[in-house]
Amino acid sequence: MNQTQLAIYLSKLDLQGAVSADLVFVGKLIQAHINRFSFSSFNAMQDKFLSTNDDELFERLIVQQQGGYCFEHNKIAMLALQAIGFEVAPLLGRVLLNGTKTNARTHRLTQLTFQGKTYLVDVGFGVKTPRIPIPIERSTQICEGINEYHIERTPYSVTVSLQKPERVTLYQVDLLETYESDCDVGHFYSHQHPEASFVNNLVVSRISGHERFVLRNLSYLYSNERTGEQVERSVGNVEQLCDLLNKTFYLEPPIGDVRWVFDKVHTRGQQAN
Repeated sequence: MNQTQLAIYLSKLDLQGAVSADLVFVGKLIQAHINRFSFSSFNAMQDKFLSTNDDELFERLIVQQQGGYCFEHNKIAMLALQAIGFEVAPLLGRVLLNGTKTNARTHRLTQLTFQGKTYLVDVGFGVKTPRIPIPIERSTQICEGINEYHIERTPYSVTVSLQKPERVTLYQVDLLETYESDCDVGHFYSHQHPEASFVNNLVVSRISGHERFVLRNLSYLYSNERTGEQVERSVGNVEQLCDLLNKTFYLEPPIGDVRWVFDKVHTRGQQAN
């Protein structure tokens, strides 16, 4: 990421005057990113090839604000941290939300090394994205707001679990040297394989402070961690989907693409029933 791109990115996060080479700033960047740029499988559902070339990715995700998933969001965040001066590298992990330990390594994260200690930085895990850098030097417990995480460290991997407000294992991350070519393989599968989850399901989410917004196919859920409020409703037509994408998730896809995705999700729902 060049300095012009970095300035654009930080400006969109409203962090252009707050840059500092410390973990406090990294936490601010994580929280600002997941508030401003929505996690989204919208493009992956349309059989589009999503380039992760640095410039093309920046144009699609940051300039055009089309949304994206882990291979897109976490690469952008890594490039930004690198341009600021942090020591970073890509990592791959297995998503364990469904309890299956043999899932493929299809989640990209960033390893950040700061003052001799290592952390996971993640801005691309959808509505369950941790909002702080996760220390991975040793097994430990950390709290972030109402969320409590358990980190289990082995010599070659680290497993991150959410303990509160719910108990669920998020992912196991391999602490092996990882290259962009490794990430390209997972990225290609995740948005091109006909059986990949994001090819077949619309998942869009955004996290703003204590509020979480998530769309899973045609079911929308809003939750407020501070008040406990939850609102759930169905998306019944193309216009409602378009309005939700625009106003809640800050995405502005062409109406033709929204109609195509709506029809795909609606048809799959009818077939499942």
